[in-house]
Amino acid sequence: MNYVLFIILLAGFIATEASYALCSYQWVKRCKDLERIGAKSNLYRSLAVSTMLFILLQVLWQVVFLAWHIYCVCFNIRSDEWINWRRYPEFHVVIEPSPDQSSPELRFRNPYDKGIFYNLKDFLLRQGEG
Repeated sequence: MNYVLFIILLAGFIATEASYALCSYQWVKRCKDLERIGAKSNLYRSLAVSTMLFILLQVLWQVVFLAWHIYCVCFNIRSDEWINWRRYPEFHVVIEPSPDQSSPELRFRNPYDKGIFYNLKDFLLRQGEG
């Protein structure tokens, strides 16, 4: 259940920050229009632009982070298992050496992957059990 809540929270942050960036953009655009008629708003506009740029950087890495977690859910693997697969023998497939190779080759195989649809179904249904 925690993992589902984490993904929902992350998606909520992305949506909130993206809407903030959009509102900031509209506000900066409005300030430019006000400056044309003589109003002074340089400080406020600079603050809005700087926070908007910060938020856009936040959204950028959070979207990548969310995509990584969705990828892990779709292939039924944890980040630790994916990164350190050589430590887990269940992820090893030994390829016998060909005559021109001296030692066997070790490759990655995920024994827990049941296909994207079944992995998503299992992820969503399993969360209510614990």
